[in-house]
Amino acid sequence: MANIRQVAQLAGVSAGTVSRILNNDTSLSVTDQTRLKVLAATKKLNYHTKNKSKKSPIIGVLTTMNLDQVAEYTYYQQVKQGIIEELKKEKMTLSSIYYLNKSLDNSFWDGLYYWDGVIVIGSLSESAITELKKLNSNIVIIEARYKNNSVKLVNANLTAGVKEALAQLEKFAQTNIVYVGGPRYMTNLQGEKTLAKGEVRLNCYREWMKLHDQDECSISTSGWSIEDGVQAGKQIVQLPIFPKGILAGNDQIAIGIMRELYTKGFRAPTDYHIIGFDNIQMSKYYIPRLSSVSVPEKDLGTTAVHLIREDILENKARATTTLLEVKLILRESTGN
Repeated sequence: MANIRQVAQLAGVSAGTVSRILNNDTSLSVTDQTRLKVLAATKKLNYHTKNKSKKSPIIGVLTTMNLDQVAEYTYYQQVKQGIIEELKKEKMTLSSIYYLNKSLDNSFWDGLYYWDGVIVIGSLSESAITELKKLNSNIVIIEARYKNNSVKLVNANLTAGVKEALAQLEKFAQTNIVYVGGPRYMTNLQGEKTLAKGEVRLNCYREWMKLHDQDECSISTSGWSIEDGVQAGKQIVQLPIFPKGILAGNDQIAIGIMRELYTKGFRAPTDYHIIGFDNIQMSKYYIPRLSSVSVPEKDLGTTAVHLIREDILENKARATTTLLEVKLILRESTGN
């Protein structure tokens, strides 16, 4: 059986530090990284203290976005808030939130081994998932699309949202509907992003247009911000035929489009109808108020916590995909 000195040697700290960390000495001042190194070492060496049971499951959160992107996109803020609130409600402990804008540091890898589960926000590469699962089998990923997944997924039913939005736009625009949206990336554990094949909203738009014998016209933006929408608006006014219907991949793009088209003399819903996605707070107060497919961002986070809890407490670590329903909210931008 391992002893406290062996734990200290593996963690690179003194035996006294190990003892104080394991006994939850609140007067001890150490970094989160040091604390995780010690906890990971105890697990690797199968070292047990008299008070070896944890008070609550410990969860780590990893997002494929960096801090600037998270601050800009309210969607991710709401998902993260849903996770935090539900962990507290379920008496589970949030260890740390890591942002994949660069290679993960040692504290993440130590934590990965020690945590009871990991919740990921965004699409990881298949190789990244394989690497994570070597150290932790309890992984839930929010808003990632895999055909042959080996982890639990929580997604919004964007396909249903696109179909409902297009059916609404067709009433006004008939065959003249444009889709505007950004790319989808896969991120590895070094923070490197590669363009993924297809994006669910764009793919669904193309299938719907083909099924209804309509000519597709899509505009690809570099990102998902209001400024990306402004740039898309500049392209829209240069199209041979001005579109009567516009489906935007998110509300921020939609607002950028409306802002740019307004400067060119086009008004919604008189000249065109437009629908966004996510139903962010701004969509309710922009003039005209924006019709939007409401995505249950907080519920995505809440559901991920429930699934990780199943993995830990009920030993249900099997691959599943949970789809949450969306709802089309009609406002003035579509004449409602």
